[in-house]
Amino acid sequence: MSAVSQLFDRFLGRGEWAVTVPTLDGPLLPNQGLEEAESFAGLTDADNLARTEKGMLASSANRLIRFDADSKAEVLQEFPGEITALAHARGMTAIAIDGKGVLIRGGLHDGRAATGEEAHSLSCVTALTFLDSNTLLVANGSASLPASAWRRDLMQKNASGSVWRLDLKSGRLELIRDGLAWPAGIATTGSNRVYVSEAWRHRVQAVDLATKTTAPVLDHLPAYPARIAPAFNAGYWLTFYSVRNQLVEFILREEAYRKRMLAEIPEAYWMAPSLSSWRDYREPMQGSQLKQMNVLKPYAVTRSYGLVVHCDQNMKPLSSFHSRADGAVHGTISACEVGDDLLVASRGGSRIVRLHKVASGKRG
Repeated sequence: MSAVSQLFDRFLGRGEWAVTVPTLDGPLLPNQGLEEAESFAGLTDADNLARTEKGMLASSANRLIRFDADSKAEVLQEFPGEITALAHARGMTAIAIDGKGVLIRGGLHDGRAATGEEAHSLSCVTALTFLDSNTLLVANGSASLPASAWRRDLMQKNASGSVWRLDLKSGRLELIRDGLAWPAGIATTGSNRVYVSEAWRHRVQAVDLATKTTAPVLDHLPAYPARIAPAFNAGYWLTFYSVRNQLVEFILREEAYRKRMLAEIPEAYWMAPSLSSWRDYREPMQGSQLKQMNVLKPYAVTRSYGLVVHCDQNMKPLSSFHSRADGAVHGTISACEVGDDLLVASRGGSRIVRLHKVASGKRG
């Protein structure tokens, strides 16, 4: 695109300079599914759900916790940093520690650790999945920031994320793809392709592990996609940080304002997506966010939101579950099936909720 075309696009607010946001419609039509779900357990900063043979694993900051079927919790281990990703398969649990690398507990490669110089490229792990018994796929959100700085990465307009293949026998790391705008989720497909969610570009891509080429499979999303979990029918559960906001889209295009906001305003009060909101009077608001008769409208513009989407094997959305602007089950960036139920971790709401029979297709 020529410089003149870019100048006209900026003046007219079109192309890359458009601030329109796709609507939540069709399979993504808003509902109260997450708000009405049963509470499974309260857990501060609930995140990283993974099903194992001995129960469900979850993380809370630096603690690894196991829940039984009755939601009884047991702290298994505390780590020197925040747990940013979990994966379990074939008796092995892969654990990513913010800024520290990846550890393997149990199974064939118990004790294997990609740390120190070996894991210099894995300082911001956002998602993990086992490709086979000897191979772990790793999504690294940023080359310069920790996983906890996801909002800063977005507002700095970075695109230094990458996907790696880790050989668990030798510890060798192989770069599959770089230049990604915060890859936040990764899932296998049963073939030589994997699905990778690219949060800041609002899409899911298919990455060919042999040729290392990419192809879009789900784009122009109205929200920032996070982790991808397998579903009962060869499909997937796609989770989200929050929905997109026209004011945030506008700020991302206003360089002077954006840079001043990052430099002068505490991060908690940025006009940026969040995992929770309505906790401090100093948070930024738009007109529709003001309460009327002491009631916040569910359709108000919001910085935080809860959203989990059920997709088929080709990542086509089929249905969704929401916690809207006036809800509390926000920041839903991890989910996993346990039996016929779907468990969803709400990091913003510090809880895990259970959607009954969703994982068997019998709901309703």
